[in-house]
Amino acid sequence: MNLLQIIRTSISLYRAHAGWYTLAGLGLFLTTTVSIGLMVGAILFDMIIALYFGTDGQWIKYPLGVAAVLMTTACGFIISSFLLFGGLGAFVHFCAQIGAGVREITVLGYLEYIKRFGGSFWPIGMTQLITGSVVALPILIVGVWLTPGWLVLTLLAVFISIFAFAVAQWPFWLAFGAQVVERKGSITSLKNALGVSLAAPATTMAGVLMLAVLFTFPLPMLIFYPIYFFFLLAPFAAIFGVVYYEAAKGMIQ
Repeated sequence: MNLLQIIRTSISLYRAHAGWYTLAGLGLFLTTTVSIGLMVGAILFDMIIALYFGTDGQWIKYPLGVAAVLMTTACGFIISSFLLFGGLGAFVHFCAQIGAGVREITVLGYLEYIKRFGGSFWPIGMTQLITGSVVALPILIVGVWLTPGWLVLTLLAVFISIFAFAVAQWPFWLAFGAQVVERKGSITSLKNALGVSLAAPATTMAGVLMLAVLFTFPLPMLIFYPIYFFFLLAPFAAIFGVVYYEAAKGMIQ
């Protein structure tokens, strides 16, 4: 299958099972919301700890205060990111199942899948997060620093950094699909994704660029963007990634 065939197949699958993919998107929305809530809760707890040592930032002067804040932040981040990436893995799994004709999506199924396989999706998600951040954060910092008082230019810098964050993950963008399809663990899935990306760099980059454009440019929709992301873009991206990986591995023709 070439890239256009993969795109057509992905669109056809989405159109044929749109209602079920919407339900899968709801599961992703719920796990993402809970994950963000956990991180916000950890930050609020950090604030309580800081206030315990004083109202003027005195906590930074106390080793115990610093250790408590760092520990709370680290625990909050690990737990919330585990749920986020585990939920994303479960979402991709259910999207693949829907495409294969299996229509069984439940909250318990989501949680059970996260419990069983979340440990393999967390390293994949962290690898993608770190890879994207290494490229995007310098662009964001320099862009905002160079455009003080210029709202349009500042927003442009933000858009460019978000776009760069997505594109920088090119070597590993198929890792979630690889783990869902083959279940060989995070390291093997990352290696397999890298192998597929390097085997056809122009084609895989074109796929990443397409998804990056679909992710970035609708951002001005503001309050409507979450609806677009969770119920349209995310299902299509999950289908596209799984179909691409299976086609690259010769599992489908």
